[in-house]
Amino acid sequence: MKRWGLAVAAAVVAALGLALTLGLLGGTPTGAADNGDGFRLFCGAGLVPRTPTHVASWQGGVVLDFDHGMPCKNALPSSGTVILKAVAGGHGVFSLTKLGWFYVMLVFLVTVLAAWAVTAHGRRRILFLVPLLVPLLDPDFARVFISTMGEAAGLFGAYTLLCGVAVIAATKVEDGFERLSALALVAVGGVIAGLARIGFLPLFVLAVVVCLVTGARAGRGRWWSGRIFGPALACLLVLEIITPVRADLAWQDRNFGEVNTVDLVYTLALVEMPGSAPELGLPADAQDSAGRAFFPNGLRDLVGADAVKNDPTGIEHKVWGMVLARPDVLAHAVAIGLQSTYGRSLAYLPDTPWTPATVAPVGGGPASGDTGADPQTFQQWLDDMGLPWWPPLLLLLGMAGAVVALVRRRRWTTRYGIVAGVATTSALGIVVMAVVGDGYYEIAKHVWLAAYLLDVTALSLCVMAVPVLARRAFELRERRRRWVRAPVAVPAETPPEPVPAGSS
Repeated sequence: MKRWGLAVAAAVVAALGLALTLGLLGGTPTGAADNGDGFRLFCGAGLVPRTPTHVASWQGGVVLDFDHGMPCKNALPSSGTVILKAVAGGHGVFSLTKLGWFYVMLVFLVTVLAAWAVTAHGRRRILFLVPLLVPLLDPDFARVFISTMGEAAGLFGAYTLLCGVAVIAATKVEDGFERLSALALVAVGGVIAGLARIGFLPLFVLAVVVCLVTGARAGRGRWWSGRIFGPALACLLVLEIITPVRADLAWQDRNFGEVNTVDLVYTLALVEMPGSAPELGLPADAQDSAGRAFFPNGLRDLVGADAVKNDPTGIEHKVWGMVLARPDVLAHAVAIGLQSTYGRSLAYLPDTPWTPATVAPVGGGPASGDTGADPQTFQQWLDDMGLPWWPPLLLLLGMAGAVVALVRRRRWTTRYGIVAGVATTSALGIVVMAVVGDGYYEIAKHVWLAAYLLDVTALSLCVMAVPVLARRAFELRERRRRWVRAPVAVPAETPPEPVPAGSS
């Protein structure tokens, strides 16, 4: 009962903190305005924005209120669509604040289960949840819970997955129910995050790998009985997600195949490999359009656009082959993707609610640095960042922490490096998917979830390293104190030599 009480208290703190961050407890709700992606979800839920034009994208604020209508036939197959449809219901006016409260409730339930399971070997291990929760309460991340973008489901899925990994790091195979709870959290989080949008699929892959290598023995049994549940669950996850992923890829290719290829060719290939236009089947002067994305001007004045339009899939595969053949190009692109995690605030997406008096941006959307739609502003945005080497270094430190956790598993704080390793690998996967899928266009938004995972990595390394450093400092202080207090050996006095007889 003490464990459950502590778990409920931790969950209340998490839910209350999230509700305060979102402005749901008084004040103004803080959300994320629609950049055009929201239509993919709310049209599938049959929602119509309550604006004069019935449009929610680029309105200069967060459109909170929606009317109910007929679901569209070309909805994005996403876990975010499923959650939005379940919360919206089928009648009356729907407000995104209701969706925010729903995510608060989900975070509460996940935290209760994780906090109970993680304290199986001591209440101090509830600290394992702190590195996951603190970044979640950051307004730059939390505000997507009041939006119609798939990032909301991706963030919740990532938090759930990492809660399961934290429980695995804090428990043993013999902790049957706690380990089974951890596997359930990993599986649910991986499915929700992986199906939120195709760029978050690395989180599902990591969830499958974690299930494969995690043991869980319910009750007493032979040693091999602890190796059944995890692999069996991993197989079920793969079988379950094949059809939704294929549907998501088909939807993406059907609706944005040409757009993604244009962004990949002009913002990545021609920028990172100057002069590669003929190799891609484009005229040589297509290099003059390097750095220009599809949005906001489309194919207008884009040299070589007709060649891309005629064979988008073939040219996309050529770009992938060229990038894979040049590891230095891929490494530089990934480094820029990691550096772009500094743009986690997504400043071009307002966080205040839309009102009839709100002024919408001119031209349908900005071409700011963090959108990557203009080469000059994008490069200036990158140059203005401080410590560009920190995200790649953090990536290496996270992987090193995972190796240390797997080699030296005796101390529970050291085992927490597993969380850092999973978070780091997921962040790297998301960045790679972003740059090879859509180039540098809107790169800050595409690697936004990777920014959350890197924050988790940094705090996890602190949880892993601080107790070790504190213990070393204490041992050094005690050794020095014993050395100072040690008695100094005083040599015994030598007796005087006897005086010979007859001497004066």
